[in-house]
Amino acid sequence: MRIISLFAVAAVSACAAADVQAPQAVANATPSGVWSFSEQVDALREASCPEDTPYARASSIDVRVIEAERGNKQARENQLTGLSLAGAWQLESPEKDFGGLSGLAVMPSGSLLAINDAGAFVWIGVDPETGSPDGIGAISYMRDARGAFFANKRDGDSEGLDIREGLAIVSFEQDHRISAFDLERCGSAARAAPVVNLTPVLDGTLLADNRGPEALSLTGDTLAVGYELRKAGGSPIGTVNTDGSLSDVETTEQPLLFLMTGMDVKGDISARIFRAYDPIRGARVMLHVDRGGERIGDGVFKRPLPVDNFEGVAIGQSPSGAIRIWMISDDNFSANQRTLLLALDLPQ
Repeated sequence: MRIISLFAVAAVSACAAADVQAPQAVANATPSGVWSFSEQVDALREASCPEDTPYARASSIDVRVIEAERGNKQARENQLTGLSLAGAWQLESPEKDFGGLSGLAVMPSGSLLAINDAGAFVWIGVDPETGSPDGIGAISYMRDARGAFFANKRDGDSEGLDIREGLAIVSFEQDHRISAFDLERCGSAARAAPVVNLTPVLDGTLLADNRGPEALSLTGDTLAVGYELRKAGGSPIGTVNTDGSLSDVETTEQPLLFLMTGMDVKGDISARIFRAYDPIRGARVMLHVDRGGERIGDGVFKRPLPVDNFEGVAIGQSPSGAIRIWMISDDNFSANQRTLLLALDLPQ
């Protein structure tokens, strides 16, 4: 399916402060309740797409799709458990702001929606018959609450993404907050409707600009965020309250040096990715896939498997009906990095 028709039709239907600890409500704060999608969706739509705002289409872009390395059979057997590497592609585009991709979500059509560090939405077309990127894309720049484009990187440093019923929920770091964009009704004209301003001080420690809500997912009717920091053996995840504090905070488990960069939850399946980097070994990424709290899939991405700065993960479906885990990398708009897109399938 071509990405522009997806946007016009399917959308209408639908890196740290010292000693940072797990996020909790600030002392003496009184949470005003857990944030609920069903309770907030109507107000968010109204704020993001005011009456009489005309629908605006995204700008078409060409995406060059290059088959990427998949490593040898032995490496895949050693580094992947419960998962098969169904596809690996390097994506390029003449569009200057294609890249820096962080959050990722699967559209109802099966094509992909991503966000980047330049404050843009990026659509990546996926052929429904082959399950491969089809080379057709689109881009649109996010707008603030007044309808103006974000003025600088601090305003538009988007990181986590999920989408439901055409409403894109986006988390931002530096200015740690979550906003919603009604792509269904307004498309590129959608304004940033405030969801919450997240608590900037967690357990008495001020968060660094780049240690914010890197991961985000709608979980049932609630919203969860994960932080790119480490505490007690892992990264903290919590349920978002309406006052910006977190409840039901848990700590993930992953090896030293790895920090959470993305997550997605669909039904009883959850996918989480963790990244580590040093100048000698470069980027290394781990993927954990659980069903009902039980680990059913693991991936360790280092050479000779395809690897770069993976930050986005989303749960979808392969053409055969298998559960598919998509991963995308943030190239930091650097000529020394790549935008990699991976497709990993669970056995049927």
